[in-house]
Amino acid sequence: MHRHLNDLGLATQPSHAQVLQRLAELAGLRPAGDTVRDLRYRALFCGWAFEDAKAQLSYADAGLARARAARNGEAEASFHYCRASALETLAPTEEVMAAYEAGIAIARRIGNDRLLADGFSLRGSRHSLLQDQARAIRDLLEAQRLYREGGFTSDSEALLLDIAISYRRMGDLDKASDYLRQNEAYARAIGDYHQLFSNLLQQGYLAEDRGEVDAALDFYRTVLGMANERASEYDAASVHLAMAWPYILRKEYRRALRIIDAARTQFAALGDHANDDMIALRSGQAHAGLGEHARAMAEYNKAAVALENSGNRRYQALLYRARADSEQALGRDAAAAADLERYIEATESLASAERSQRAELLRYQFEDNHARMENERLASEQALRERQLQALLQARRWQWTAMALAGILLLLLGGLVVRQLTRMRRLREMAATDPLTGVANRRSIEQHGDEAIARARASGLPLCALALDVDHFKTINDNHGHPCGDQVLARIAVACRDALRHFDLLGRTGGEEFLVLLPDTRLERALSIAERLRSTVEALDFSDIADGLATTISIGVVELRAGDAGLQELVGRADSALYRAKGNGRNRVEVDRA
Repeated sequence: MHRHLNDLGLATQPSHAQVLQRLAELAGLRPAGDTVRDLRYRALFCGWAFEDAKAQLSYADAGLARARAARNGEAEASFHYCRASALETLAPTEEVMAAYEAGIAIARRIGNDRLLADGFSLRGSRHSLLQDQARAIRDLLEAQRLYREGGFTSDSEALLLDIAISYRRMGDLDKASDYLRQNEAYARAIGDYHQLFSNLLQQGYLAEDRGEVDAALDFYRTVLGMANERASEYDAASVHLAMAWPYILRKEYRRALRIIDAARTQFAALGDHANDDMIALRSGQAHAGLGEHARAMAEYNKAAVALENSGNRRYQALLYRARADSEQALGRDAAAAADLERYIEATESLASAERSQRAELLRYQFEDNHARMENERLASEQALRERQLQALLQARRWQWTAMALAGILLLLLGGLVVRQLTRMRRLREMAATDPLTGVANRRSIEQHGDEAIARARASGLPLCALALDVDHFKTINDNHGHPCGDQVLARIAVACRDALRHFDLLGRTGGEEFLVLLPDTRLERALSIAERLRSTVEALDFSDIADGLATTISIGVVELRAGDAGLQELVGRADSALYRAKGNGRNRVEVDRA
């Protein structure tokens, strides 16, 4: 269950209540005293369960201490990642990155490529938000490579979207488009709504960046339809906010205002104020388009505080340019000139940052290519040395002829020994196997039973036994003949063996009687296994053996108790429960709860 939730649960983007319910189910499955599974659960809980960053940080610190005490590198790395997530809203960037890097270092040291890829992916996303796209792309591409080579296809394909976003933010629109198309194809193929919604929304932003206003609106209308179909208020609000800018560019200002008001209302109903700055900016631009510059200035002033604190130069440039136009229209020439100066500074800073990011990415790629070429050179030299060694060995091969002949003789003798050992093993298997059904015979299952009881008592683990009997088997022999009865027994034995776990033991103890030993199994679990065997046999199709032929089994279930003298007493109690099942109508499971 942990593996399922860790690999797939987040991709479904469940609600917080669903997350807590799943974690509660997982918590209940932790074996008592199992430190490894407990740490795995706690690491997953740390990453999923918290909405309060301070509480998450406290939990992560406690988990990190536990993991260190247990010398569990996997859990240590996971708790470092969880700490970094909590610190993103509580601490400076340097402290956040230090936590990610600590987890990455541990994942690399223990050789866990999945955890290493997780770290690169998380750190890359953080770099992207901080506008450090060169480092973001390098981390995300490395994470994608590790996911792909490790066979984690869904993680690898999902990262295409993050890589595309980083390229778009860096201004490399062609590469962003390539990655978006690849991710869209995957999202459609697997029917992933969340990936497809985010992808098409990003394609709308990309069309805006290229000046393709109508194409952007087409994408936004598509994702709005998806959001409405899923009744996702947050997604619909996000699309409404995105749609405002294309309508402003098309000078459909009143339509833009209606859409902005819809977004404002939807976000407010959700208690989400993270987009208030962008709502104010777009509202101001729409009012300015209608000539309502005083109202536009009020909206710009609302947006200014958050945008100037955000460090996002792109949106700051939009604000300064729009505000300068309204200030000029209101006759505030000095303020307009100051905002134009700020606009020029912001756009020049953006252009410089994009050039710097591209140069940095080229440098990273050059370094990676250089390292790859160096590795290839070393591999080539190693191959040359191997060829030289082979040539030397070839020259000396005549010296080994006598040794080779002696080796052949030894191999022949070894082959004879292996053949004899194989024959002896086959004889032992034949002696321990029931020839009709292929399962353990009575002597073998009793020997296994004695050993299983000894192990259970030595380790303190539970043990259960099932006594099985084919209902009305004599009638089958009488009506259809003994060869037919033999086929029925063989087919029942195979069906039961396939329905059991790999460590359960099945043996034939009599004509139509079987014994099943269930190590490390409590009574409640044994009952569910017995019911599975009963229903499996009841569903068997014997029409190819004889028309109208069907059969069932009755089962007695017991759990080993301290007072049992040995296997004979355990089986005796199971037989008593079996007889009770027979007496109560057959085709049922009865348990000895003495």
